[in-house]
Amino acid sequence: MSAGWPAATGWALGSGPALAGLAALVISPGAHALIAAVMERRLLRPRLEFTAVVIGDPLLAVAVAVGVALSPHGASAGVQPVVLGLGSVLILCWWLAFGLWQWRAEVRSGYYTRDQALAPTKIWHQLGVYPLLGSIGCTSVLSGLAAPLAHPAAPRIVGKAAIAVAVLAWGLTNVYDRRQPKLGHPPYSWRLLRSARKPWLADSVTLRAYLHAG
Repeated sequence: MSAGWPAATGWALGSGPALAGLAALVISPGAHALIAAVMERRLLRPRLEFTAVVIGDPLLAVAVAVGVALSPHGASAGVQPVVLGLGSVLILCWWLAFGLWQWRAEVRSGYYTRDQALAPTKIWHQLGVYPLLGSIGCTSVLSGLAAPLAHPAAPRIVGKAAIAVAVLAWGLTNVYDRRQPKLGHPPYSWRLLRSARKPWLADSVTLRAYLHAG
């Protein structure tokens, strides 16, 4: 039951704030960690992962949960024209398009090698995390910020402030990551169905950062 949320996000947002926040955590970093363990045969090490995955995405999950808590009956009236109907599809498509654009740009700029870009965790990040987390994040955050103040107003003001702080912190982790590259996604061998064997060559920005940190 979507409880007034668009079909594209109702599966995650329609069962209350706790499950909405959990759904966001499952998308990232939960599924990221599972894919890394099963397909890349490695356990996530925070020092090798981007700050946005380790800290930013969990903070975004908090913003999702609070946004749903402030909109218990579904998307707030003020943002319904944006997040319902065609709007929800456009949000999802925008995030998917952004993921595809970034994927290509990162390979062309040498940020990742082709083998890194085809790692299962990278594929999930571009084709799964962006459209899914982007959709439920935009919908819940916009709805929470647009929710009308009710009496007493203080809890809702605190909730809106919490959303703003969490989203800002998430954005700052992404900015930080671009200035402090991490390995993120090891080169992957689809022939071996595991991360490529070392030694890895310093063929990308992220591989050079990893080898330099050594």
